[in-house]
Amino acid sequence: MSAPDGSAMAERQTVPGQMIIVDPVPLIDGTPGGLVARVSYPARGNHLPLIILSHGNRLSRGDYQPLVQALVRAGYIVVQPDHADSTIDGFAPATPQPANVWETRIDQVRWIAAHPGAIGAAVRAVGRRIDPSRIAVIGHSFGGHTAAALMGMGIEQPGGRLERYSQPAVRAAILLAPPGHFDGLTPDWKPRATYLKTDWTTMRGPVLTINGGGDMTVLTDQGPHWHDDAYLRSPPGQSMCLMVVQGAGHYLGGIDSPLRLPSGDATPERRSQVFHSTIAFLDAKLSRKTAASRQWPTIAATLQCK
Repeated sequence: MSAPDGSAMAERQTVPGQMIIVDPVPLIDGTPGGLVARVSYPARGNHLPLIILSHGNRLSRGDYQPLVQALVRAGYIVVQPDHADSTIDGFAPATPQPANVWETRIDQVRWIAAHPGAIGAAVRAVGRRIDPSRIAVIGHSFGGHTAAALMGMGIEQPGGRLERYSQPAVRAAILLAPPGHFDGLTPDWKPRATYLKTDWTTMRGPVLTINGGGDMTVLTDQGPHWHDDAYLRSPPGQSMCLMVVQGAGHYLGGIDSPLRLPSGDATPERRSQVFHSTIAFLDAKLSRKTAASRQWPTIAATLQCK
């Protein structure tokens, strides 16, 4: 059975501001179960850039709706794949998290970036409205690790060999509260997260890393600065910038529901700062001639950039 937009068993919703959501959208990526995504897009406009949004551990394609709404209002099509560690309607997976989930995440996002036409085929209302020359990735938390890999970050394999997963179709990336290096993990976490043996020296830009100045995690005893590693260890001259939202926790002042812990993390001011900088960066780096893109040099001048 197919929905009017061509996606099988999908529900189409229109929300205020003319954002259209199609969910679920099954995509045949060559894996046994395929992948399922949520696609959100503006009701109008052509030659629209595509954002692939990679969720954090135990989150899902249904999360980050405040961020998605801001992106769609700015003229972006947003694809949110479910990864193997995603929740199902708020429930954790019934089976243990696969040991290679970090790799299957990368494979999924790489495949979507390489096959933007599959989105148009699955959601016919999007059709030829996607501009395949303007693709970017946003990743939160574990998704930040995924996004960095597509920009050339190396991951150490057993035996010490570095594997790289760069996807040239991705023109820019935003890392939201990404994990830091393996060296900063607590002894309890090191056996569980060997995929954080990463090398950012070959990561290409443009990449904007946005972290919270109050982001405390049990993974490390180094405090919020651990999340800055992706920027600090990246090469100079690659259009890398670091933005730290003072006082914000892991959800950066409201990229998801304001009910996310820690209590008080979400504020209109922090959320506005993150969303405004995100859109200005993407517009500028994807060569969009917008008011936001013209504001990016002024914003960048207030950040750490190299």
